[in-house]
Amino acid sequence: MNLKNLQMKMTNEEIQDAIHIKAYSKITFIEMQIKSLQKELPVGAYTQEMIDNQIKFNKRDLQVWNQIMELNGKIESII
Repeated sequence: MNLKNLQMKMTNEEIQDAIHIKAYSKITFIEMQIKSLQKELPVGAYTQEMIDNQIKFNKRDLQVWNQIMELNGKIESII
């Protein structure tokens, strides 16, 4: 298989759409993870502190992806 044939140029609009779709998907997944972790109970070596730290990490990650989504929207309006 020739890899050069697989390389396709994307338009700016296609890139913006791909960013939006990927960011939306990631945001939705992180939100589901947070909801699941909030229901999680500490079991064995899995402490409440560990659960809380995972929730904090996911909330921070969510902020980053929301910012990416917002910046992508600003770029879309310029183009």
